[in-house]
Amino acid sequence: MLKHLVTAFLVSVIFSSSAAMAAPLKVVVSIAPQRYLVKAIAGDLADVAILIAPGQTPATWDPPPQSMALLSEADVLFPIGVPFEQVWLPRLQKIFPDLNVTEIRQGIERQPISAHHHHEHEQVAHHQEEMMDPHIWLDPLLAVTLAENITHELCKLAPQNQQSFNNGLKQLRQQLLQTHVKIEQQLNDFHGDHFMVFHPSWGYFARRYHLEQLAIEIDGKEPSGIQLAETAKLARDKQVHVIFVQQQFSRKAAQAIAEQIGARIAILDPLAEDLPGTLLTTANEIARALETPWPQPSH
Repeated sequence: MLKHLVTAFLVSVIFSSSAAMAAPLKVVVSIAPQRYLVKAIAGDLADVAILIAPGQTPATWDPPPQSMALLSEADVLFPIGVPFEQVWLPRLQKIFPDLNVTEIRQGIERQPISAHHHHEHEQVAHHQEEMMDPHIWLDPLLAVTLAENITHELCKLAPQNQQSFNNGLKQLRQQLLQTHVKIEQQLNDFHGDHFMVFHPSWGYFARRYHLEQLAIEIDGKEPSGIQLAETAKLARDKQVHVIFVQQQFSRKAAQAIAEQIGARIAILDPLAEDLPGTLLTTANEIARALETPWPQPSH
């Protein structure tokens, strides 16, 4: 009888331990590209929730009840430096004092958000120096560093899954490095060239591939009439014939400039979840824009 009880107890312990080990980590991230990185590393060993839903902008996010529920149960929150975090992270940490908020940007040198060369007076330049660009995931080599940091943190949270996490990291690193090589080859002939965007999301991408990003948005705001005219002149001087916009922002100003200089509008989404796909699409679109002869506007 005792033997049967001991056997039953051991079986119960084994099943309980297996169930505990099988429970996926509850990870919350700010944006969809982070989810891609975590899922590539952890697979089914992590459930990953995104705070910024598709179509929302990180500049104006307010947490819905669903997000608050996710955060109350999260094993970890990985911020990335997008604007809403400056306001909401301190509030969330007060609401959830046990929330594990973990930094994943170690080893990444950040840069000021793209300067607007057509508005280079001291006040704007000084203010821009204080605004660090959060879009580090759009450089595939910096994304590798993010992935390495995420893996380190996941291994601390679930050391029993360390081997699986490291295997996922190895495959993800290879994928991102291959993406980098493809983009580098594709954009190699365009070093020093300019491309125009509404919101300056692509500063790290531009730096990595020796391009220059020209942004329409001024200090997080749509340009005034005078600034719009100056931007249109810059676009004409730089022979811009494609202006890149993203769905999270108004394209009114970009459309106005495009109409003045005979350019077209194209969409890039820096917040799309498929990060390698986003980067390759961006390279294709920029290469297409830069290799097409510039049509001289008739007005």
